[in-house]
Amino acid sequence: MKKTIFACALALCACDGRSSPEDVDDHAEETITLEADAIAAMFAGDGVSDEMRVDGGFRRIGVLWDAAADGALEIRTSLDGVDWSPWTAPELVSIEEIAHAGHVDAIAAGDEGSDDADPLASWYQLRVPAGAAAPTFLVIEPWLDIPPVFDPDAAVEIVDEESDLGGHSLFSDLRTTPIGSIRIYSRADWGARAPACASGSMTPNRATIHHTVTPTNDSMSPQARLRQIQSFHINSRGWCDIGYNYLVSRDGRIWRGRGATTVGAHVAGSNTGNIGVSFMGTHTSTAPTATQMCNTAKLLRRLSMDFGGVDLNRTDVKGHRQYGGTACPGDALYNRIAKILRKARGGCSVD
Repeated sequence: MKKTIFACALALCACDGRSSPEDVDDHAEETITLEADAIAAMFAGDGVSDEMRVDGGFRRIGVLWDAAADGALEIRTSLDGVDWSPWTAPELVSIEEIAHAGHVDAIAAGDEGSDDADPLASWYQLRVPAGAAAPTFLVIEPWLDIPPVFDPDAAVEIVDEESDLGGHSLFSDLRTTPIGSIRIYSRADWGARAPACASGSMTPNRATIHHTVTPTNDSMSPQARLRQIQSFHINSRGWCDIGYNYLVSRDGRIWRGRGATTVGAHVAGSNTGNIGVSFMGTHTSTAPTATQMCNTAKLLRRLSMDFGGVDLNRTDVKGHRQYGGTACPGDALYNRIAKILRKARGGCSVD
């Protein structure tokens, strides 16, 4: 069976006005996220999914999946839904415990992969090879562009963590704010690699709330999941670094991504000045924890203190969907942003 599942091409086209490959959304509305029951339904019977069409086409399929063993997934692509490429395992860019990240490119013979070329595929299909166990978590992202490949020897030095926020050391073990202490875990704490390129500096004047679209009740450590996300962002999406400025794991710990004064990659056309704060997990229907909300409130309060342009209101702190083209950060988180801001203004504590 064939399905047309997307209304338009991914929001990466030249018409979005972006000036660099990083000036894009973290998750466009075409992203598919599947967990156990939905994955079982997708591959029921012969282990092959329906044929799925992307209006506007694509040149790369990015994939994140959890599986106990390698070889759990193959993809094929087609321009017309009639003639198909061979089944191909995704090119792996990261394996962290059970978490895999990679992509499959639809490249025709003689094509140079230029951004202005016509899309090379409009259809894709997935299968679980015979004898393999299906993934337990799966994210599928069709992209119009094939991003640049970075030279691993050209990594750049990151901003000094001790002076990242307004000259203050938010990265000490405990930093007191008017609503309590907060600890930011450093890049070294999660084993971050150096950025692959320079992203530019900024003075924050707003913030955006996201979710990472990874397992919510995760069997992996936050550190391992962060490394997977970073590798996917650099090696599959072609970004300089993990796209977010900060990330909040389900246990409430706050992890430094790019930091407050480095331009992120999370909202198309609106990254400069915009601090991306991403809750780790998928919050379509699962609410964030009280500790996540409280510590994010403390982070936002501190950012507002250090950078006066970040006011603690729904004008300066938005959910990603308010910029359009996505359901991020999921209903269960989006509907709690106002509560997080009330905590940021008035204080909070977690028992």
